[in-house]
Amino acid sequence: MKKIGLYFLAILAIGILLSTVASAGTITDETNDVWHWTWNAGLGRFSWTHSVTSKPNIDITELSYTIEGGQAILKMKVKGTIENSEKVMYIAYYNTTDANYWMTYTNGTGMCMAMSPSGGTWAWGNVTASGDTITAVVNLVGIGTEEEFWGYAVEYTQIKDTSAEYWGDWAPQDTSPWYEGDGGEGDGGDGGEDGGGGGGIPGFESAILCMSILIAIAIWRKRR
Repeated sequence: MKKIGLYFLAILAIGILLSTVASAGTITDETNDVWHWTWNAGLGRFSWTHSVTSKPNIDITELSYTIEGGQAILKMKVKGTIENSEKVMYIAYYNTTDANYWMTYTNGTGMCMAMSPSGGTWAWGNVTASGDTITAVVNLVGIGTEEEFWGYAVEYTQIKDTSAEYWGDWAPQDTSPWYEGDGGEGDGGDGGEDGGGGGGIPGFESAILCMSILIAIAIWRKRR
């Protein structure tokens, strides 16, 4: 009877564990893979190359999400230390068939939001940074099946200015603007934004869109 009781408790414990952690995912990113974008105004051309300058604070090593205990947890780790600068931005995005989850962090301040397009539900979470890791926690507004999961870190020479030069690291790499190319050049036209590669977005347009949505909603909430 004691053995049966122990078996029952073990099965119950496993069931509780499985119900608590609904899903999880991790992207492991290579180190020393930060890329450098420069613009030559005289020639009207840009170029993508591997950065010769060490940028450990935006060099992503791991991106992960966990659905646990009624919450979504997004984490980003870097090779160096999370930098509190207005010229450095960190972004993560987790999209499912039922909900979207965003995380941003810049200049010592983070924002996290969850949205369920079908249910019209919104939730705001908390973002903290410690050492090499940013952690965002927000209440679930839906689970669904994973459709997109990516993140990136970027450093500008001027705040959000991509007209001169900037450095960036994407995870996974196939979401970067230079993916499928070993760097390259372009003339700034519609066909040149990939810098010789065939990579897609998310690029900076997606980041600006996410940030604009988060900021607009934050202002709206304060005015209510």
